[in-house]
Amino acid sequence: MCMQGPPAKVIFDTSVYIPFINNGVSHPAFEFSGGNPIIYMSAVVMEELYAGAFDTESLRLLDKMQATFRRVGRLTVPDAEDWMHAGKTIAKLGKKYGFDGTYLHKLTNDVLIALSARRIGALVVTHNIKDFQRIREFAVFKLYLN
Repeated sequence: MCMQGPPAKVIFDTSVYIPFINNGVSHPAFEFSGGNPIIYMSAVVMEELYAGAFDTESLRLLDKMQATFRRVGRLTVPDAEDWMHAGKTIAKLGKKYGFDGTYLHKLTNDVLIALSARRIGALVVTHNIKDFQRIREFAVFKLYLN
């Protein structure tokens, strides 16, 4: 991926980390013209990564990654406004698309990632384009589309 302009704040969605983790690569690497991106971690993404970790080594690596983002001040956590806006966004998505409760519950994490990225001015990078594009119908945030 290549972007123009100064280094951007970026939050990678879980869908970006999973292939790298499953293939033994420590982090996703992307090329941004104009400098390296400033990578932030969403606490929601961390939760999803922990939920998929089934062995001690994976948990140890996730603990180390989380501690690093926390130490450098780049761990973003949804605040009360993000949660309230997420509920309203989920309701609008349900009304428009008529999704069942299970799907809407799954979208909650993606909405929280998008809203907390918006709050810090970060770009969301994801392989889950369809869901994030639907979320953008009701919540303004920056999304990388390639």
